[in-house]
Amino acid sequence: MTERIKNEIGNQKNAFWFLVIAIVVFLGLYFYFFGHTIYSVVERQTVERRIIAIESGAEEMEMNYLSEKSKITLDLAKSKGFTKITLTPKYISRTPTGKSLTLNN
Repeated sequence: MTERIKNEIGNQKNAFWFLVIAIVVFLGLYFYFFGHTIYSVVERQTVERRIIAIESGAEEMEMNYLSEKSKITLDLAKSKGFTKITLTPKYISRTPTGKSLTLNN
């Protein structure tokens, strides 16, 4: 009878320490994942701010481009030395005019 009581007390001690260790491990995992989640949220906010800054820079460059494009006129081009190209278009005729390289000859 005393052996049985000793075994039960030993089993209860083992169960107690198992539960204590399990609780410590789970708390450690909880704090790790909670910290990782907070870090991810902060990092995402930082990335979103950088994306907004880059997009606003792109919008500003686009507006500069459009304003500069509207300043270009035919008179400005002529004053810079550009001239109108007056070349006649050249076409390739569809009728053969001479010998060609083929595998059938």
